[in-house]
Amino acid sequence: MTRRSILAIIRAVKRERDVSLVGKIGVSASLARARVNRFLLSEVGSQFCAGDPELDVAGENWRVPILLVTPGLVVGRVGEASVDSSTRELADHTEVSNIYASAEKLRKRRIAAIKSAFLRAREG
Repeated sequence: MTRRSILAIIRAVKRERDVSLVGKIGVSASLARARVNRFLLSEVGSQFCAGDPELDVAGENWRVPILLVTPGLVVGRVGEASVDSSTRELADHTEVSNIYASAEKLRKRRIAAIKSAFLRAREG
C-alpha cells in the first residue's frame, strides 16, 4: 500500500466515518465498535463500553478504546481492543484482569464524580 493510498483511506474515513466503500477494508467504525461492545457485554460486564474507533491503516485494524461508564458519566479508559478491518474478528484486547484492575483504580480516583453522576441519574 502506498503512502498516497493510505492518505486517501484516512481522508475517506474522516469524511464518511465508514470505510465500507474504501478498497479492501470492509468493516465500518460502527461495526468495529459493535463487535467490541458484544465482547464486553458477554465477557467483561455491563459497566464497560467501546469508545470511538480509530483506524490503524498500517495494521489494517480498528483500535477501539474500552471505557468504564456509569449512568451519565464516562469515567475513563481502561483498555483497548483491536478489530480486524477485513474479517470483523476481535484480533486482540487488554486482558480482562487488567481491565478490572484499571477500572478499580479509576473508580477510586473519580469516586466523587461517580457518586454525583449516580445522584443526577437517580433524580431524573
